Amino acid sequence: MISHDQCRSAPRRLRRGDLGAALRWVAAKWLDGFGRGADGASGSVELAQFGVLEPYLAEAIVLERGADFMFARWGAALDALCGGDRSGHRLSALPQPSRGQLRRLCVRAAAEQLPQARHATWALDGRIWQCAMLVLPTAGDELSATRLLVALFFAPHPMFAAQPVPRGEMLLSRRSPHARRASAVPPNS
Repeated sequence: MISHDQCRSAPRRLRRGDLGAALRWVAAKWLDGFGRGADGASGSVELAQFGVLEPYLAEAIVLERGADFMFARWGAALDALCGGDRSGHRLSALPQPSRGQLRRLCVRAAAEQLPQARHATWALDGRIWQCAMLVLPTAGDELSATRLLVALFFAPHPMFAAQPVPRGEMLLSRRSPHARRASAVPPNS
């Protein structure tokens, strides 16, 4: 028998114009399910219902009333921006900037039991990405949410889509001679 991880669909590459539409569609699907009470008492969401957007979704379990979050399920596309498959890992173990940005949204969504969304621009591994994040509570009690649906959609930034971000010596060689001299002079000398 083939496991779910082995047959995860290859992520569809999104364009910048797709980010907002993807956020709205996931939010509408969540609202539709919330209105019908289709997710049941467990609050677990069937990620397959989101079709081609499933690789951009994760399900997080709230730990210690929002002190941390553990990913019960992790979409294949998220590996690119978050350092590999994070199924069964805590949010606090993710690399920056994904850890800080997602943590803020997850804490707010868990505490307020309301959807949280944010747009950001990330520089990772020599590329610039436009990101759209959405965190939706799927289960909870009277104090806070206990499960969250996390969506992270990303596309290459249109200004930098064709070129990598300069790093290290490449960046130094592109600086003006005046800037190189100024950085070579130690402070307070």
